[in-house]
Amino acid sequence: MSQRSSLLKKYYKYSLASIIVITAISAQAAPTVTNNDPAATPPITSQNTSAQSTTPANNTLAAQLQPSDKALSDANQALLSRNAQLQRQVNDLQTQVNVLVYESKGQLFLYGAFTVLISLLVGIFVSWLVFVRRERW
Repeated sequence: MSQRSSLLKKYYKYSLASIIVITAISAQAAPTVTNNDPAATPPITSQNTSAQSTTPANNTLAAQLQPSDKALSDANQALLSRNAQLQRQVNDLQTQVNVLVYESKGQLFLYGAFTVLISLLVGIFVSWLVFVRRERW
């Protein structure tokens, strides 16, 4: 038993260490290249400023993949309509649940009523048998 617990402790120690290493490796950011040499960058002229205002100054992957306002609006509308549809389904299912609960309560009431009726009939029959036999004695 102690050998098994030592193996489990060893397993947990190695698995925890591997999770930490994997997390550290995947959390490292991509290196960025900075150019501090002012002679290497061309001077900005009035023609370049108008061209730069239409194109993003930051050519990172996030800037290139950023969705447009129309795409965001369309996605938002689609999600809102899906949300409304799902809310209607939830309401319908809640109504069905309430109906089933009331039906089961009604069935339990009927089962109770039939039980009382049958026990009353059995009691009357048994008492009739007892009193009829006494009269015959």
